[in-house]
Formats: sequence, C-alpha cells, structure tokens
Amino acid sequence: MGSDILQSPTPIRPHMLAAALNQRLQTTLEPTHVLEMFRETVEQAVPGTGVHFDAPPAGFAFSVGATGPHVANYNLDVDGVHLGGIRLGRNQRLSEQELGRLEELLSALAYPLRNALAHHAALHAAQTDPLTGLFNQTVMDRLVERELAASRRNGSRLGMLVVDLDNFKAINDRHGHQVGDHALKTVAETLKRMTRASDYLFRYGGEEFVVLVCDGDETATRKAAERILQAVRDCAITDGNGCPIAVTASIGLTTQCDTDSPQSLFNRADLAMYSAKDRGRNQISDTPRR
Repeated sequence: MGSDILQSPTPIRPHMLAAALNQRLQTTLEPTHVLEMFRETVEQAVPGTGVHFDAPPAGFAFSVGATGPHVANYNLDVDGVHLGGIRLGRNQRLSEQELGRLEELLSALAYPLRNALAHHAALHAAQTDPLTGLFNQTVMDRLVERELAASRRNGSRLGMLVVDLDNFKAINDRHGHQVGDHALKTVAETLKRMTRASDYLFRYGGEEFVVLVCDGDETATRKAAERILQAVRDCAITDGNGCPIAVTASIGLTTQCDTDSPQSLFNRADLAMYSAKDRGRNQISDTPRR
C-alpha cells in the first residue's frame, strides 16, 4: 500500500459507516451494485475518493471517479482466495485517520464482494459455452426476444447470421478433436473481432455459430456476413505438425420482419445457411423476410 499521510482535522466514526454499509451490502448479489454502495459510503467517509477495482480471475472491473496522485492500493483476499485489487485515491493527500476509515470500510466490503463475484461467475458459467466463451443456446432466445422488443420500440431492425463451418467433421476425423477444438476457439475469436460491441455472438452447437446484428438492416447485415466469411477463410489454423488447415463457412442471412419471434428469425437464417451449403459452401445465402 502506498499513500501520503496528513493529520485529518475532522473526526468521524467509521465503525458506524462500516456497520451501515455491511447491512446495505446484504441486499444485492450484483458486483457493480456492491461496489457502487461501497463508493457512496467512501464518499461520506473520505470525500473526493475515486474507487477502482479489478478482478482478472472473474473478468470483472469497476471504476468510479479519478484517484488522483495520492493513492492507497489494497489486495482483497478472503479465506485465502484472491478477489482482486482495489485502488482508492484522490487529489488531496490521505491522512492516517482517513486511511483507517477506508480500511474499516474495506473490511465490510470483503465478504459481500466475494459472494457477489461468486454469483457473477456462476451466472456467467451458466450462460456461456465453456470452450469458446460465447453465449450459449440456452440464453439465445431470451436475448433475441429482448432485442426484438427493443427494435420494435425504437424502429430499428435486427439482422441474424447463422455461421456453420464447412466439412468440420473431416477436421475432427483427420486431425483429432484437440485440433477441432482449437479451430472452434480460433473461429470464435475471429467472430469477436469481426463484430461490433453492440452485437451478440452465440455458439449454437457443434460447429454452428449465430450472430445477432443489432440495428442491422439488410445492407449492414450483409456487410457483417462478408467480413466474417473472409475472416474465417483467413483463420490461421494448423494441425499438430504446424501444417495449415483450410477452414471455410457457409453463412445464412436474414433480417427482422414485424411479426418475428426469436424462433422464426433463427429458422429463416438457418434455412439460408443450408441453402449456402447446397450451393457449394464457402458463401453467403439469404432468405427474404416474409
């Protein structure tokens, strides 16, 4: 921990704030809400203090306010488990009393934050494919339903792509499932790079992926499909001996119509993907909206 020390002229009862914070933190299992409550209480105890928390193991980060040049750094560990690092700071120097207040509040934060991060990790695991880290099929309908409702409210359109790797069984049969898994992970990373942060990616099953293009009219959706088609062709995938393996995809494309459900939107894109397969693979096919 590094900090600059002054004597604070304003006494405060940090144990009262810490007790109140501890009660508040029992009301949520959302890590962001836990840290927002913590920061609000920090502001009462040591005004002007910024809070930055980073938990690489959980893939979670939180930041509110500027820490300035005068900073106290802490590692948060609970029962031998490292939760992450937290940085507290501001423009003015921190006194010994103020550091004591912050540490009192950190003691109230530790266990609720551990529980919230564990809950966050469990939700993430339930929603994502363990091999690729993409959303799984279980959550796809729910997210697509939400985005369909949003698009109807704001007058935008959704596009959907079904991306199926061509002749993927031959890769597994010829090179083994370890190489096949490497190919799937490489394609998943490629899809992440080729799509916008506002879009959604899913591993639908096997070698099939789904891309939901938000605010995606026919032109935007086709451009997304073309980027992905070329990027999959360019994937650097090798076998166990370092020899390159050619990978291509067949992509089905459709865009939203007013009466769509998640299933009808997917069915059209899926049919279009099979049309691309029938026409020779390694291409894009679309199904008109009805």
